[in-house]
Amino acid sequence: MSFPDHWDDGTDPASPDHQVHWYDERTVIIRQALRTNFEGPFLYLLLGTERALLLDTGTGHVQLRPLVESLLSGQELIVAHTHAHGDHVGGDAEFDSVVGRSPEEVAAYFGIADWPNDVVQLDLGDRVLDIIPIPGHHASHVAVYDRATRLLISGDSLYPGRLYVFDWPAFRASVRRLADFVAAGNAVEWIAGAHIELTDRPGEDYEMGADRHPSEHELPLDPAVLTELAGVLEEAGPEPVRVVRDHFIVYPV
Repeated sequence: MSFPDHWDDGTDPASPDHQVHWYDERTVIIRQALRTNFEGPFLYLLLGTERALLLDTGTGHVQLRPLVESLLSGQELIVAHTHAHGDHVGGDAEFDSVVGRSPEEVAAYFGIADWPNDVVQLDLGDRVLDIIPIPGHHASHVAVYDRATRLLISGDSLYPGRLYVFDWPAFRASVRRLADFVAAGNAVEWIAGAHIELTDRPGEDYEMGADRHPSEHELPLDPAVLTELAGVLEEAGPEPVRVVRDHFIVYPV
């Protein structure tokens, strides 16, 4: 299990539309090329013996479905989202069936009776995922914990970049619940988010809309960064505040 030494950072105009990396034999991390859209989102394809889960469909500026189908080996495909902002749902129309985007639709599909407090399981066949509601960046945001790899897929709620907070109380509560989930014995090897917006210099971000990212921060974050974020938000209190740390920037909007 490993991450690549270098992600497509937009400097090569001849790069493919998507960079595909096999984290292990059942886990695919896909990055949409920055040259196709400055968001450069990361998508995750988790393969079980019976079903596969695709988390997010990118911005929609490039075709995704043929690539995803080429990575499957006969599994039924579930297409869902970390959340419903445009750079994560843009490719939905390519797929025949997609999990809905509202909190109610997400809760109904995964069987979450008490949103956002329940944590539920999704069995892909010899691979169990935990689905964890974490609204705050977006009302329907979820994190996904993969017991097999011990990856925590955090979407736009934690990644090396600007953590845009639209609902401050919900975000604080969600980050605390997520940190508590990990502290309760759900061992996390790495936290994997949906973007890279920081350079490899502590707390330094790229200009908004930049379509080239020389000297990027690494994608994976140590689980200690989640603990740090929870502490930062607790210390900040009930009023939104911008906070710059080495591995993230809390950015109320």
